[in-house]
Amino acid sequence: MSEKRRVLIVDDESVMTGFLGDLLSRHFEVDRASSASDAIQYLESSKYSIVLTDMQMEKVDSGLQVIECSRKLQPEASVVLMTAYGTVENAVQAMKLGACEILIKPFGPGELLSLLESLLKEEEESGKVILPKEKKAKKKIRRPMVGESHSLMKIFDVVECVAATNATVLITGESGTGKELVASLLHDLSRRNGGPFIRINCAAITETLLESTLFGHEKGAFTGAVKRTPGKFELANGGTLLLDEISEMKPEMQSKLLRVLQEREFERVGGTTTIPVDVRIIATSNRNLKEEVREGSFREDLFFRLNVVPVHMPPLRAREGDVSLLLNHFVQDFMEENQLPEPSFEPGLLEKLNSLSWPGNVRQFQNAVERALVLSQGKTIQLSDFLLDHDVCEHTGKGNPLEEDITIKEMERRMIMAALERFDDNRTQAAQHLGISVRTLRNKLNLYSLEPEALGV
Repeated sequence: MSEKRRVLIVDDESVMTGFLGDLLSRHFEVDRASSASDAIQYLESSKYSIVLTDMQMEKVDSGLQVIECSRKLQPEASVVLMTAYGTVENAVQAMKLGACEILIKPFGPGELLSLLESLLKEEEESGKVILPKEKKAKKKIRRPMVGESHSLMKIFDVVECVAATNATVLITGESGTGKELVASLLHDLSRRNGGPFIRINCAAITETLLESTLFGHEKGAFTGAVKRTPGKFELANGGTLLLDEISEMKPEMQSKLLRVLQEREFERVGGTTTIPVDVRIIATSNRNLKEEVREGSFREDLFFRLNVVPVHMPPLRAREGDVSLLLNHFVQDFMEENQLPEPSFEPGLLEKLNSLSWPGNVRQFQNAVERALVLSQGKTIQLSDFLLDHDVCEHTGKGNPLEEDITIKEMERRMIMAALERFDDNRTQAAQHLGISVRTLRNKLNLYSLEPEALGV
């Protein structure tokens, strides 16, 4: 930031404008506005490289008005929206109006400066800031998920809208709904697609190893550390880091992660050198993180930091019409892969498949289709070819009411016990079949172990 550019700060809190003004005045010429109407006057009289605006202000003005006016008066300026209320509606609306980035309050000085430097660097390289809609028009990537349901189309709309930004995205949903596929699509559609896309499963790494896996370690930092090793943050620099199953991270590690997200810098385990990092974060969880926050197992400040753009993946049972498309897609794939003849289907099979809940979602359905093709051997596929264990695929109630009046907890217990029985108590295979992680299965078993009679012991 050697050459000083002009920045407009719009916020009705004088403390905030004062803090931001003092911070940015070392790098920029700074003007301050306390409302959208004041901001318009500045935009009409001066040229800005960046407009930094709050989302909600006490007057009727809002950050969305500032974004809209900026795009009309100075379309070449980069607009960054600051907000303490990260909702998907606000994010989508802000991006459609022309915001380049969204910053969730509170944010650290390092995070803000890193973002502004990135925007100015892109402006210098391209001659102007590329707006999200321009970026989207330039890049056409085939969607990695099969389906045309309204719920899935809404997901694609959000993804295509926010992909071109650096906004942190939190993808939630049941196991097997395609959270990793959406994360990959976000990276492919982003301006970071030339950089690395690094994945880390927070549930698959022990607590003692997770810190060095994320941040790396110096030689001699602990027993077995025979050389300096970079961590996932370092490897993902300039690209995207996917934190899968973030809800499994312990509170102490959550605190360290929060610091990196705020300051955009870290130290390797056993090291003293501070390393700056430019990484976009995408996190996934099959748990309800709001409930985890209420229960005290997940930090509220980290949740807000991750939940800038929330994306909730719909379960297969909520994707009306997609079962038919998925069936045809998987049948064609497995026919070609296994050199099988094209099968026929028993009358009414699709309706029966639609009536099932598919608790493992698309992953479970894909496995079931492959199984049915193999068992049918080119003959007519019947429902029984899909359902070797009926407890794992309960009816949804669409014209097929449950014969028993049981709770969801009891249904879940039956599904788990049926899977364990089928795979001779092999937890890895049972978890894969159910579409959940081994750690989630272990937690469920611990829960039911508190009720010996439920397990028949």
